[in-house]
Amino acid sequence: MGSVGGPTGPEVCWAVEQHTDVLAGRLGLDPVEFRRRTLLADGDEGPTGQAMQAVGAAECLERAAAMVGWGEQLPRGEGMGVSCGWWFSMPSPSGAYVKLNADGTAAVVTGAQENGSGAVMGLALLVADQLGIDPAEVSFVAQDTDAGPWDAGSAGSQTTFNNGRAVMAAAAQIRDRLLRLAAAELEASVTDLELADGTARVRGDPSAARSVAHLAQAAQDDGELLIAQGAPPPPPMPDNFGGSCAGRVVFPAFAAPTFFCHAARVHVDTDTGVVRVRGVAAAHDFGRVLNPVGAEGQVEGGVANGIGLALSEGTTFDGWRQSNPDLLDYKLVTAADAPPVQLAFVDAPAADGGPFGSKGVGEPPIVPTAGAVANAIAAATDTRVRQLPMTPPRVWTALQHHSSAASAALLGATNSGAGPGG
Repeated sequence: MGSVGGPTGPEVCWAVEQHTDVLAGRLGLDPVEFRRRTLLADGDEGPTGQAMQAVGAAECLERAAAMVGWGEQLPRGEGMGVSCGWWFSMPSPSGAYVKLNADGTAAVVTGAQENGSGAVMGLALLVADQLGIDPAEVSFVAQDTDAGPWDAGSAGSQTTFNNGRAVMAAAAQIRDRLLRLAAAELEASVTDLELADGTARVRGDPSAARSVAHLAQAAQDDGELLIAQGAPPPPPMPDNFGGSCAGRVVFPAFAAPTFFCHAARVHVDTDTGVVRVRGVAAAHDFGRVLNPVGAEGQVEGGVANGIGLALSEGTTFDGWRQSNPDLLDYKLVTAADAPPVQLAFVDAPAADGGPFGSKGVGEPPIVPTAGAVANAIAAATDTRVRQLPMTPPRVWTALQHHSSAASAALLGATNSGAGPGG
């Protein structure tokens, strides 16, 4: 067994967001309008007394609804559904070494690992920004924690949130040393200098400059290696009054929560129960997005994962033996099945977040998709499927039960009206 993105999140969101749509229907409200009235906002208090801050939930809802074309007339057999939610960032100790080589390239040495989260580029971007060099000149050396500084691993959407702060702290020390070296050579004040385009230069006078490689080589020639380490303490948890009957599983509060809304458009073949996802609109509040291309990839992958959880990815057993243990029988979403995905990022930097107010990115995109697909199925068929994954046999069975129940209700109404005095 290994780690999985957003454990328990998609299943809970799938159930809660279907329940939310049912409540909206009973109140005679459009599902989007119902959420407009109930989503978290800045200053709202959670079940353990945590005051919510930098909440982009409402804007995510509006952006997703607009992108999917909420309210448009749809062909028969099609429906739209929305699903909103949140996922926390996990404060944890983390460390990193950063070294600037004599040729002007840099390396990050850390116990944090790249496993598809995009950390290898995200951390490089942070170092490059601090040192004024091209991100392509920054390498990422992942080590186990016997050789590299401690990091808790990729769980909890925490690599950039925690190791990013460590990388920034280390790179800032080298940045300060580079500026002092340049100030001495250029006979300028440190406060008048900037690091950009691979140089240390006087602001407003690019001709007064020294390359980063020159400064690193000069330092080494004088016996100094430009190496630094960073291990800043994690931000404290938000104020709270502790556990209660709700809102606490592991943490009594949740740091820098990411908010999101996905809207899905589906087509349901009522003869077979086959569901095709026509498109997904995904709006996320990741705080400050540090690497837009990387964040887009995380969202697109998360949506595909969420569609698989919604429609096909289910473990089956024959007694105690798993009968679909490999990818021939465990049905993942392929490129042929993945629908177009529209993206929007809501800028809501967190005061207790990672670098520049960033929040976790890896797990949140997986969480709401199944709920959006489920609500879209219900909108298309007036039928709810109450088991994951919502496979064709389960959808078809739900449709038959709904049809039978509707026929029985109609027959009952007819019979009650046919009696004496009816």
